[in-house]
Amino acid sequence: MQRPAEQLEQLRQALQEQERQALAERRRKRRAKRRRQATAMLIIILVAILLAMVAFYVTYQRGMRGLGVSGNAADASSGVARRVTVLIIGIDDPSLGAARTDTIMLASFDPRSGEAAVMSIPRDTRVQIPGRSGYYRVNTAYTLGGPELTVRTVENLLDIDIDHYLVLDFASFARFIDLLGGVEVEIERPMRYDDYAQGLHIDLKPGRQVLTGEQALQYVRFRADGLGDVALVDPLREVYDGRVKRQLEFVKLVAQRAMSVGAIPRLPQLVPELFSMVKTDISMDRALALAVSARRLDVDKLQTAVLPGAGMYIGGASYWVHDPVRTQTVVKRLIRGERVPTAAVFNGSGGAGVAARAAALLRQNGYEVVKVGNAPDGFHYERTQVIVNRPGVPVDHLARLVGGQVLAASEDAPAAEADVTVIVGRDFGG
Repeated sequence: MQRPAEQLEQLRQALQEQERQALAERRRKRRAKRRRQATAMLIIILVAILLAMVAFYVTYQRGMRGLGVSGNAADASSGVARRVTVLIIGIDDPSLGAARTDTIMLASFDPRSGEAAVMSIPRDTRVQIPGRSGYYRVNTAYTLGGPELTVRTVENLLDIDIDHYLVLDFASFARFIDLLGGVEVEIERPMRYDDYAQGLHIDLKPGRQVLTGEQALQYVRFRADGLGDVALVDPLREVYDGRVKRQLEFVKLVAQRAMSVGAIPRLPQLVPELFSMVKTDISMDRALALAVSARRLDVDKLQTAVLPGAGMYIGGASYWVHDPVRTQTVVKRLIRGERVPTAAVFNGSGGAGVAARAAALLRQNGYEVVKVGNAPDGFHYERTQVIVNRPGVPVDHLARLVGGQVLAASEDAPAAEADVTVIVGRDFGG
């Protein structure tokens, strides 16, 4: 049995250890606040953000001329040039042989408004490659023809022109993250995985922490959570999860930190480092021109999306098969920056799954469904209603789709979250 003196000594040591750990945690948080965080897996949007912070007045004038307008015109917010698209290609270690594509993201940036978006294209997406017969996974295009063929393949897939490409390998990604001081991430659950053939070993513990370059690489590569690269986890609300979703969230975290005041002092040294780590057809002048316009970017409004589709086995192989109609809706809204009509769909009849069926019908006809649920005032609707919340929205076709009557929103109705509200009644036959 321990003596009182020994018990007191043990208690004193335990309290000292707790105090030491608390002090270490406070110091870690202070260091984390000072660390400059960025990611080379990020798109030219983030390259532009970094460059924007070090663009002086002379660079500003030259950048505007590079886009074909004067600096005064830009200051007047009159708009500069058109929307820019960049395909971001992450590859594994090219020293191991033919490089393979691990990550593909399409970024879109509007220099006039500062609007930006990123669409993740799963590497197993089923595509046709120009000059080849049959179907392949999209990541095969890089092995066959490098970034140029990858760009052409994605252009055909999305029916869009892509302005530039940016290629980054794993080693450069990790080095750049370390150079910036790491990335602070909240890890929800343990991430453990070993692939001795690829030399990939992942061991990340849950909790909020600042990841080193190597740890950040593990974080964005992890796919052993049963979801793989991407999975449609909620078809009703069209919610995706998996590695590509985690990568898109990572992009936002780094963008927020890269825009912070703490990152500014290091940027002049980081710009040359960044360009030495990537392979791109973007010139420095072009990047500077984009950078000047990127000062308007609101990172909190950075939009992200996964290429709409579902996982399928075809001919014994696993693919991500995109939904062409839904893909064009997302491309129109995020990549081209065009307005897409939005709809909120509610079950007003009480029938099982009617709101989900109506939502699917709207999505297949070019509407962006922003909410699906039960009618807030109950299941008493005999007839389907299409309520117009924003004047000018063409709803005749929509009304014919759902067989509903068109009504105008009442003047005292609260501001709606969608252009139209569809309340599905008992007459719905979709």
